[in-house]
Amino acid sequence: MNRYLGIDIGGTTIKTVLSNEDGEVRQGPTVDTGADPSAQLREVALSLVEENPDLHGIGIVVPGIVDEDAGIVRYAANVDFKGIPLARMVEKATGVPARLGHDGRAAGLAEGVLGAARDASNYAVIPIGTGISAAICVDGDMFAGASYCSGEIGHAPVIPDGELCTCGQRGCMEAYASASAIARRYSAKTGRPASALDVERALGRDPIADEVWADAVQALAIGLTHLTLSVDPEVIIIGGGLSRAGDTLLQPLRDAMAKYLTWRPVPRIVKAQLGDEAGRLGALLLSEMAAGDPIMIARNTA
Repeated sequence: MNRYLGIDIGGTTIKTVLSNEDGEVRQGPTVDTGADPSAQLREVALSLVEENPDLHGIGIVVPGIVDEDAGIVRYAANVDFKGIPLARMVEKATGVPARLGHDGRAAGLAEGVLGAARDASNYAVIPIGTGISAAICVDGDMFAGASYCSGEIGHAPVIPDGELCTCGQRGCMEAYASASAIARRYSAKTGRPASALDVERALGRDPIADEVWADAVQALAIGLTHLTLSVDPEVIIIGGGLSRAGDTLLQPLRDAMAKYLTWRPVPRIVKAQLGDEAGRLGALLLSEMAAGDPIMIARNTA
């Protein structure tokens, strides 16, 4: 019998995951987010509660500015949830306790409970893909910040008077070290279209690839050094598409940060373990918290 439901809402799809009383996890249905995402969420939740009448809790994760304590999305660019008390709405519709979370912080929570930070109470999860963000855990609690915007480190300026970022600032870490920036900068210098993976594969054979990759590592090292000196994480977990580079990225990053952090240890820098599962597993963790039950899920999916 399924006892917990996690719902991961994105701009285009709503993904679901369920777990049973033994902590076993299985993927549920995926549906289009649709023109009315609130109505779609309610319909998905009701349908799965009807199929699983023994559900104890529901966890919902969404992008945007999320007030987890109030269960309200304050702002979301890609889904029309502004000001809607989603947790209370789902609870009222289903009669099952529900808890709302930010998708990035929920993924960070999952890495802490089930993934690469299982032994840490102070850590940061840094997904690097189209952009760069951080899910920060301080003394065992995911840190949201005063305006629920914690973790926008991709827009920390790290190169004075550097390249223009999509946010309008210059020299942002994201303008050099995101996967999209690596691809864009290489293509601009060579006139050839390329992905970040293409640049990685050309390392050691193409001086332009070496230059662009080194710039990315340098920008990332500066930004993560500032993060380290601010919140003192035990471990920094690199996720997102760029993490697939493994030690091709992580070892030069460790070396660069060691040059900046000369008087203190460099945090462990490791690759994320949960990959695309992190958000959904985070939603499941929230569902158990909503129910007031102990954490039971195991990292096995079917």
